[in-house]
Amino acid sequence: MKNRAILIMWDSALLIGIFLFFSWNIQDHAKLIVGFMTVIIMSTCVRNHITAYKLTGKIY
Repeated sequence: MKNRAILIMWDSALLIGIFLFFSWNIQDHAKLIVGFMTVIIMSTCVRNHITAYKLTGKIY
């Protein structure tokens, strides 16, 4: 259950990052930073989902 909660938190952070990137009216250099952080969060989400799949055999 703990791993599933962590997956959901990372996925929520990814959705928030995508939302901020497309909807928040900020300067270009700040948008670059938000976009870079969103890519890092997305790579972490993918890695966590692959690890969870290897451990349980299920995709959440």
